[in-house]
Amino acid sequence: MESKNSSLTAVFSACAMALAVTMVQPANAQATFPDAAPRAAGEGDGPYARLLIEGGTIIDGTGAPPRGPVNIVVEGNRIVSVGESPPDGITHRIDAKGLFIVPGMVDTHVRVMNGGRDMTPDYALKLLLAHGVTTITSMQPMQYLDWALKLSQQSARNEIVAPRVQPWADYRGQPTAAETKAELQKLYARGVRGLGEGAIWSSPEVIKASLIEAKRLGFRVSWHMNPLHLYKFNALEAARAGLNGLAHWYNLPETMFEGQALQHYPEDYNYADVRSRFRQSGRLWKQAAPSGSELRERVLNEFRALDFTFEPTFSVYEANRDYMGTRNAEWNKEYLHPVLAREFQPSATGSFAHFYDWSSTDEIEWRENFRLWMQFLNEYKNRGGRVVLGTDSGFMWTTFGFGFVRNMELLQEAGFTPLEVLSSATRQGAEHLNMAGQVGTIEVGKLADLVIVNGDPMKNLKVFYGTGIETLASDGRVVLGGGVKYTIKDGIVFDAPKLLADVREMVRKAKEKDQAAATVSNNTQH
Repeated sequence: MESKNSSLTAVFSACAMALAVTMVQPANAQATFPDAAPRAAGEGDGPYARLLIEGGTIIDGTGAPPRGPVNIVVEGNRIVSVGESPPDGITHRIDAKGLFIVPGMVDTHVRVMNGGRDMTPDYALKLLLAHGVTTITSMQPMQYLDWALKLSQQSARNEIVAPRVQPWADYRGQPTAAETKAELQKLYARGVRGLGEGAIWSSPEVIKASLIEAKRLGFRVSWHMNPLHLYKFNALEAARAGLNGLAHWYNLPETMFEGQALQHYPEDYNYADVRSRFRQSGRLWKQAAPSGSELRERVLNEFRALDFTFEPTFSVYEANRDYMGTRNAEWNKEYLHPVLAREFQPSATGSFAHFYDWSSTDEIEWRENFRLWMQFLNEYKNRGGRVVLGTDSGFMWTTFGFGFVRNMELLQEAGFTPLEVLSSATRQGAEHLNMAGQVGTIEVGKLADLVIVNGDPMKNLKVFYGTGIETLASDGRVVLGGGVKYTIKDGIVFDAPKLLADVREMVRKAKEKDQAAATVSNNTQH
């Protein structure tokens, strides 16, 4: 997506019309969101002196096939044994017989809050944990950086119920290379470990200098490329300059144009009109060189040689190809927060609420757009390239946690096997965040981030959904099964169904509050 709150949208629209935007972002221009609630008694058990997870089938994230039954022993927050006979002195047991165990999963593209102050961060954090996500980035705008850093520290100390949070900055740069490099050094010293969502908006020289400095410091950089700045860098040129990854897909098809230099636009196109922008972006991939062409092969191979990461965020665009289906997803009834529901409603003035007069033709174009985009990513994966799961949930009918599982399904649609999907969701995500030494696989010495799920994800990735799946019992009845049973983060065992119940109650109370406010408003008007 291309902006994340109303103030940024206003800046972006002005940029579209005037091609003039300030790049100075004062470090002291801080704002805040509500704090996450302190972790209460009973919200997660452990860590234990010696925890035995007994008899499960593991899919360890390395790419190895499932194996089981396997015992896993955790001491404190570390895995100390996988597959061996359990030692003496077990202080707690989890019976995992008949269950599947995967590494804690990684959502590489998260804004825990996106502007609404009538929604606490616990909503997103608990939904993510309940779906097995134990590590996220936090890509808040610069004015919320202090808040994001605090959130990261609270999670690291397990003071809140949350995945571990790697803080990234949505940093747009300073006018000169020297100023930008100095600012990056300050950000790193404060604890920021990545630059994400927004690209540097300055000159190519400043962009190149910033990428060199980011690499020197140890930042990961995964930008949302700006179509308005295509003349500076397309995605491949940015990768050559040192960009580590691409969020979404902007400025990527343009690397494979043949017989044209720029995207074809209709005469009445207006980039500042969100509906117009999304309509035409759904017609972009078919303008790129086809699969098997010399240019396409060259581009794929060069990205692979650069060890580049693609972060497609499929689910946040899915409403473009199936608006009614996405809007009516079964989890929206009980889990979609009314703050988000209001933001998602079609509106001519909303940031990403462009689904008024959204036509069958628009959806057909977007389905073809998805097919070609997915084909490219599958070809990249088949070359050994890294494709990770970032969701950008909280926008365009994409709900936290549920959107992550939907991204897993969409990767499978793209041609990934379930085992490859799980590798993208775990090990490759950890690699992208420079955390592969700590999380992403079930191995001795790694942090105890694990997901125990009631069902075989190799047969059906839907088993991760918090709403469960309808399954046939041995007596012939159709019953509700599936769902994550436990999410373990840092050795702390969270009851996933309880987390989901907490979120349902949050949503229920928020709806009651809205209804009460509407009643007061109606009475006042009459």
